[in-house]
Amino acid sequence: MNIIKIPVSTGLSLVCEPGNEDSLNIALTHLSAVIESINRTKKSPLLSEYIETVLNRFLRETYYSPKSEMMITSRFEKLSKVLTGERPDMKVSDLDEEAARTLKAELPVMLRKNQRSASQGTNVETYYRLFNRIANEAFTENLISKPIKIKATRTKKSQISKPFSDADLTCLFSGWPYQTAHQVDQDAHSYRFWLMPLALFTGGRLNELCQLRVHDIIQDVHGVDLISINDHGHCKSIKNEQSRRQIPICSALKALGFLDFVLERRQAEGEDALLFPELTYHPTHLYSRNPSRFFCGPRTGAGYIGEHCPHTRDGGWNFKSFRRTFALRLEASGIPTGTIAFLLGHRSGSSDVTAKHYLSTPLSVCMLEQIELGLTYQIDLSQIKWSNYRSILMGQAGRRKRGRPTTNL
Repeated sequence: MNIIKIPVSTGLSLVCEPGNEDSLNIALTHLSAVIESINRTKKSPLLSEYIETVLNRFLRETYYSPKSEMMITSRFEKLSKVLTGERPDMKVSDLDEEAARTLKAELPVMLRKNQRSASQGTNVETYYRLFNRIANEAFTENLISKPIKIKATRTKKSQISKPFSDADLTCLFSGWPYQTAHQVDQDAHSYRFWLMPLALFTGGRLNELCQLRVHDIIQDVHGVDLISINDHGHCKSIKNEQSRRQIPICSALKALGFLDFVLERRQAEGEDALLFPELTYHPTHLYSRNPSRFFCGPRTGAGYIGEHCPHTRDGGWNFKSFRRTFALRLEASGIPTGTIAFLLGHRSGSSDVTAKHYLSTPLSVCMLEQIELGLTYQIDLSQIKWSNYRSILMGQAGRRKRGRPTTNL
């Protein structure tokens, strides 16, 4: 008998020697898989390029603030570094269970090595979910032969910011920006006075407050003074569309002199001026870098907060704690969940908020009533006035700033 030779593709043939014809049937059943594997390898792109492709799809599908986009991009880059750092020519077709095991072994080491704060980069499950997405898309596009998925070991849940107690708040509002001294050693900036009470009485995120401009402080047709959280202005951003909202300015903020401060800024630099002129934009840290350093220091619990509430150095407290305190106080006062979510920027749609509770009252009036009713802080702010701090600030005008020189970030 003659040798049977079956051409499969260019340069590849299936050869069957005499007497092994029965084995030929077995080979033929696997032939399509062999051809598919060959073609898959031939057309497979570099894994590093494919990861970038998936990243671009990821960013196109959903709106992200510049800071969130930067964080997501950084995570994809770390995945690429672990997977292809020692194999720059690695193709998508090489992605297999061994690559997944390599990622699980090396990624946590990289994250710990590059960790800059107590709360950054510790949740590897976020990275595993991104890897699973990359692998799933590769399988869907027939770039790998079987699905790959990392099932992460249960890790410690992301730490939720702890709320401040009334005792904590009393300590924080007893610090140098809120004393009646005529001069202080520290550099007086307007944001150092205003950001804490604004966060405590509006629930605003740090960068939402830092990027405010004079024209964001408005009064509506119902006579309610409001802070408009939006992305209208130079390099302004919001976390998502639900973050776009208007928060009533309560009586406590007015008593501190907030509207007087806004008027001063309007008269000094006009409607488009930053509310806090000391702050500037940074592509990565937006407008909140210096305030974050001031209140939280280089790690959670340090800075102004850790200095005045030493127990917060144990971790769990940061500037987000003002926002959480705001939410929990409203909840404890019986304010509807939908109202709290609306004020925090977790829920959009005024009709959803007011449908069952405030059918005959304008939204802004309803929200102001709920804030006044629900924010029951047992702290004395009666002696704290912007006018006193303004005198300190003006007294420092022209003074050389203390500490080592820094770039204007």
